[in-house]
Amino acid sequence: SNETGETREMGRRSPRVQRTDHVVIRSWPKVIFLYPVMLASFICGGIQAGTGGLDVSGYTEIVGFVFFATLCLNFLVITFEFSRFRMVAVFAVGLAVAFLLLYLGDHYEVFPFLRETLAKLHLKASSSFYFAIGIFSLAIFGGVFVTTRFDYWIINSNEILHKEGFLGDTRRFPSPNLKMTKEIPDVFEFLLLGAGRVVLFPASEKQAVVLNHVLGVNRVELRVQELLSALTVEV
Repeated sequence: SNETGETREMGRRSPRVQRTDHVVIRSWPKVIFLYPVMLASFICGGIQAGTGGLDVSGYTEIVGFVFFATLCLNFLVITFEFSRFRMVAVFAVGLAVAFLLLYLGDHYEVFPFLRETLAKLHLKASSSFYFAIGIFSLAIFGGVFVTTRFDYWIINSNEILHKEGFLGDTRRFPSPNLKMTKEIPDVFEFLLLGAGRVVLFPASEKQAVVLNHVLGVNRVELRVQELLSALTVEV
């Protein structure tokens, strides 16, 4: 009876561990990071439609400026890779420019000139224009979602599968002794969708498998580590 009691005690103390039997990794195209433009399109279109097309208290130009600023910033994100070092450099350059403008503002009419220049910009668009961009972006994202269903990687406990194509062509690699590294080459991409780069090193391959723009890269890394650790314990 004592042994039975100890067995029950141990059973209560050791919770069930839900093991990860496989991990699916998808590499997404860089266009998905334009989703802020899509959201801005629908929001600006809704605001513009709510005003009935009238420039109520200058809302039309404010909405146009917000959309334009979002578009410019988003293009910068998908055009350049902002690593940690580049982020520090950009921040330092921004501070330097700000202090330079403050210094020049004490000797020249810099800020009035900037205000006049911005006042000459009349960024206006109709609600139909915003909605058209939003709907087109949504259609693009839908097509991207469908294409990623036909090109992905599956890491199992005994093998790695690469599914590719409409008919599901499959390449197989052994998963024992698999090595994986995670990289975050772009800080903004990580902030937008938690995206990063996953590099797989199958034992049977001479070249590494590089998967860019993996969404939720930290979660993917954790699940792969759980899978590989469970495989190591079983072996």
